[in-house]
Amino acid sequence: MQEEPGSPYINHLLEEAEKEAIKIHISAINVGEIFYRLLKNGKSKVAASFLSDVKRKVFPWQVVPATNARVWEAAKLKGEYRVSYADAFAMALAGETGGEIVTRDPEIIAVCSGGLFLLDQIPLE
Repeated sequence: MQEEPGSPYINHLLEEAEKEAIKIHISAINVGEIFYRLLKNGKSKVAASFLSDVKRKVFPWQVVPATNARVWEAAKLKGEYRVSYADAFAMALAGETGGEIVTRDPEIIAVCSGGLFLLDQIPLE
């Protein structure tokens, strides 16, 4: 996350979660997406460390599994909107928990602008 645009804001949210000022839920599908992107970018050691940290619950977030109901909701969202399947899982989880979607992804922002989901748009640096 250090190299990504918006990482200072994400780090701020993680610090807030560590202080228990906010709760962060993340779909297991999205955690898997982070892992495979690290691998795909040739960062196998970082990916292994990330996976180990996830399993040891180092991060101040709750990993939420892909239940059957969430799979069907994500599939429905993917069918209705121009978003990735992984993003559809984030949206399904946000809809279920009433949480905000933290993103700069224009496709998700477009869906959120319709009022279906709460949006916490990552600010430009």
